[in-house]
Amino acid sequence: MVQGKFFEYLRLLWDNKKSRVGLIITVFYILIAIFGQIIFPKTYSLPPSPTTIFMPPQLSNFYLIFGTGPFAESILVQIIQGAKSVIEISFLAGLFATLIGIVVGIIAGYLGGIIDNILMGITDIILTLPSLILIIIIVSAFKTSNPIFLSLILSITSWAGLARAVRSQVLVIRNSPAVEVLRVLGLSRKYIIFREVVPTLGSYIAIHYIFNVEAAVYAEVGLYYLGVLPYNPNNWGAMIQQALSYGAAAGGKAIYYLAFPTIVVAGFMSGLILLSYGIDEISNPRIRRY
Repeated sequence: MVQGKFFEYLRLLWDNKKSRVGLIITVFYILIAIFGQIIFPKTYSLPPSPTTIFMPPQLSNFYLIFGTGPFAESILVQIIQGAKSVIEISFLAGLFATLIGIVVGIIAGYLGGIIDNILMGITDIILTLPSLILIIIIVSAFKTSNPIFLSLILSITSWAGLARAVRSQVLVIRNSPAVEVLRVLGLSRKYIIFREVVPTLGSYIAIHYIFNVEAAVYAEVGLYYLGVLPYNPNNWGAMIQQALSYGAAAGGKAIYYLAFPTIVVAGFMSGLILLSYGIDEISNPRIRRY
C-alpha cells in the first residue's frame, strides 16, 4: 500500500511540468556525483604553458569543452569530480536538519506543556543566533572535510525554522476532530503520531527538505570560497575563489573558470527550486491545476 502511494506520488511529480524538469535536473546531478569520479578518476590536464593555461572552450576536444584552469587542467573534469562533495554534503545536511526539525516540532506540538515550552525556547535561541558566523567559527575550529561531520555542522541552525513550522501544523492536526476520535477509540499516541500526523505533513516536509539542501549548497560552496575548509581544488566554491583571484571578475582570461562552476551551481539550485515549486503545486489545493 505504501509502495503504491509512493509510485502514485512520483506519477504526480512527473505530470507536473515544474517538478518534472526539476526532478530531471536533480537526478542528473546525482548521477554525476555517483558516477563522475568512476568515469573520470584522474584530472585531465595539458602541459602548462601560456597558451594552455585558462584556455577558452575547445569543441574539438571533449575534455576541453569548458576550457582549462590555472594549471591547464580540464574545467569539465574538475566540475564533475567536485560534484560528489557538493551533492553528498548538501543532501546529508538537508536530511539532518529536516529530521531534527521534524522530531522537535512533532514532540513540542503533540505533547505540549512544559516540554513544548522548553523545546520552543531552545528553538527561539537557535533562530536568534547568526548562523553563518557560528558555522564559520565551528568549521574553522575543527578544519574537517568529513562529509558526515561537515553536514552536521551545516545543519546546526537550519532545523529551527522547520521545527516551529511543524509544531504549528501539528497543533492544528492535534485539535482536529479526526484525531479526537482516535483518542476516544483508545489508540496509542505512537499510532496517532506515525500513522495520522506524520503522513499529513509529508509534502510539507519534502519542500522544507529541499530548502535545507539549497541552504547547505550555498553554505558549503561559500565556505570553500572563503577558504575556511581544507582546500579542495575540485570543489565548485574553491574554483570560483581561484577564478576571482586571477581577475575573472574584471573579464580576464580566467572568466571561463568563473563562469562554468557558477552556471553549474545555478543549474543545481534551479532544479531544486523547480522541484519544490512542483511539490507545492501538487500538495496545495489552492494552486493545484489538475
